[in-house]
Amino acid sequence: MSDARAMMEAAFARLSARDGYVDRPNQRQLAWLVSDCLDEAASGAFEAPTGLGKSLAALIPAIAHAIATGKRTVVATYTNVLAEQYWRKDLPLALSLFDLDEPPTVAFLIGRQRYACLAEMEQADFPWFPAYRSRAEMGLESEFRAMRLLPGGEATGVWRRVAAPPICPRRLCPHYAACYYYKARREAEKATVVITNHSVVMQDAMLKKVTDGEQTMLGEYDALIVDEAHDFAQAATNSLEFELSDSRLGILLGLAARIDGAIAPLAARTPDRRRWDMAYGELRRDIERVRRDVTALATVPSGILAASPDDIAESPPIKRSRSEAPRALIERLTEDAADSINDFVRKVGETLADWRETDALPASQIREATEAMNAYGAYLREFAIGCREIFRPEGVAVSYVGHPTSGPIVRRDVVDLREPLTDLLWSKTPGVVFLSATLAVDGAFDFFVKQTGARAHFTEVLETPFDYASQCAVYLSPAGRIPDPSVARKENREDAYYEALASEIEMILEAMEGRSLVLFHSRREMEETFRRISPHRDYPVYLQRSTGVASVGERFREVVPSSLFAVRSFWTGFDAPGETLSCVVLVRVPFEVPVDPPQVARQAWLQSLGESPFATHTLPQAKMMMRQGAGRLIRRAEDRGVLALLDPRLRTKGYGEEILANLPRGMRTFADVYDAMAWVGLEPSLIGDA
Repeated sequence: MSDARAMMEAAFARLSARDGYVDRPNQRQLAWLVSDCLDEAASGAFEAPTGLGKSLAALIPAIAHAIATGKRTVVATYTNVLAEQYWRKDLPLALSLFDLDEPPTVAFLIGRQRYACLAEMEQADFPWFPAYRSRAEMGLESEFRAMRLLPGGEATGVWRRVAAPPICPRRLCPHYAACYYYKARREAEKATVVITNHSVVMQDAMLKKVTDGEQTMLGEYDALIVDEAHDFAQAATNSLEFELSDSRLGILLGLAARIDGAIAPLAARTPDRRRWDMAYGELRRDIERVRRDVTALATVPSGILAASPDDIAESPPIKRSRSEAPRALIERLTEDAADSINDFVRKVGETLADWRETDALPASQIREATEAMNAYGAYLREFAIGCREIFRPEGVAVSYVGHPTSGPIVRRDVVDLREPLTDLLWSKTPGVVFLSATLAVDGAFDFFVKQTGARAHFTEVLETPFDYASQCAVYLSPAGRIPDPSVARKENREDAYYEALASEIEMILEAMEGRSLVLFHSRREMEETFRRISPHRDYPVYLQRSTGVASVGERFREVVPSSLFAVRSFWTGFDAPGETLSCVVLVRVPFEVPVDPPQVARQAWLQSLGESPFATHTLPQAKMMMRQGAGRLIRRAEDRGVLALLDPRLRTKGYGEEILANLPRGMRTFADVYDAMAWVGLEPSLIGDA
């Protein structure tokens, strides 16, 4: 037996001896699988159902291998909430299971804007600033909110003012040594076990690539454990996008102003003052002109500008979605932005190089100006590259004009993640372990592998520790009660669909006395249904707004007879165990409708490969999301509840049986919600005593 395995055995023995611990053989099995991957520098994909205890199953082998071999392991999850749970709860427990004189070094790192900026706080001069400094351990937004220094609504606005900016002066900042974010980064580069999120993993990989490995956030690591792996594709897509917009151009001008602030005072002491003022002035004028041109796109219809590879660019789906925007105008403004930025960066480099060759300025001041350029120049260079790639996208990608609420944008999205993720991550990290409670589709990992290009030398679907046959029942809405949503849309009968939906949901909420999470596929569907629900004094219904997601979730947890209407962010990762969530309503099968340019491009690409977009992407994705939504219901062994499925297509379409077959096995199906409740012991008069 290896040293690491022996330590794991001892750790699980100590865990088993703890009061209240329930032995879960599949938890140990998962830990051995993770350990095998770390041992052999191999990759694995493992479905670890809710309640199995996968966080400890990941951390115990990571700690054991850090002690036995010095291997560095990064553990990444999708949400900051779960990352903090790993750090504050799971990691201390896992470390306590090892008999160590000197534990391995551990670190925590999430996105920059989740940390307070000391410079911004000092400048704002808030009266609560000293209290925060004295009580905050890590400088996180979660600590700021937990201290309740300000009312909830006011706290959100204040946090936006004091959060760390997207780009900062780094070592030039007087608070750099004490900076919460950079302290976390320094610790993360050296620790043997690092807790982080998917976004940071992607940022680190991209930073290493653009700097040829000279800069890093996480350092070189031996293994990567990706929890909530079903969400990794979305995090990767978000990280790989490029957007040309008024707000992004505003950030760019702000960074250029900071470079000017470092260089202009030095230039004033040399014959270069006029040359520098001209260089900076030209950049400002050029980018302000581009901003005006981007703003003018508000009158231009949304649509696709360019797509790659060539065999999808001329496909019928792409042609039908082409933008009517003047291509020459947009191509000119992207080229102008790239040329102006590159010219500015070149002139900064030339100016600094000239100064290094003379004795006109102190070397220390030139170094400070160089550091400013290093801090902000990478963003400028990457932005220029992104502008040029708008009309020359690489891989399977699409560029388009869009109109979100924030204003018009020109954007590029990567459609096929396999090649970029292999280049950035899978080829660089010997062992990657993917974990999720809902990673498999139809009992296999083919869809996840195809989405991400991930390698999986080992795969296994572990059994759930829950008894779904007794803990959960399915209510399947009877045929004819709710119209087919796709037919209603085509026949312009959506009002009738929303009325039927509202009536059905009202009946369920009345039966359950609230206590329901109602998950919608679209915000419009949610809001139209909510508008038709009659208010109930005893059973309040909360609606997920575009902001304040965390606070509405907390209210739902606290007010037991309440219900929550929610969309995408609540389908996965939301946890509300106990009586407050006694019913999950899945309103509609969340099929992707190819309307947005990335979806249209994906459809065209799959068709070019001779594949059915519905069979190879839309249906598997819907199956995975239905599993995720259903997974919100049973979170612990004592939970019991009803899973209500309202989409009539589950009864009438051939794929309905396939979707139902992907839900937890053993659940009995009912056509009457009261019968479903009685099966799990949730008669209305007994709910309050559950």
